[in-house]
Amino acid sequence: MTITVILKKKEHVFVETKDLTVSKVFNKLDILPETYLCVREGELITERELLKDGDVIRLVPVISGG
Repeated sequence: MTITVILKKKEHVFVETKDLTVSKVFNKLDILPETYLCVREGELITERELLKDGDVIRLVPVISGG
């Protein structure tokens, strides 16, 4: 039972997946949620989203400017 999180071309594998949310992933990786978007199967998901076994999540940096 694993969840894979891709951040900056690095894969982080989480084995303990029970009740794992996007918010908990951000905390475990020590990153601010405001700085990344979370994508699963091509769709944006929220911080409250419960992750499932086998999920592959990509964290995409937010880019802003003027």
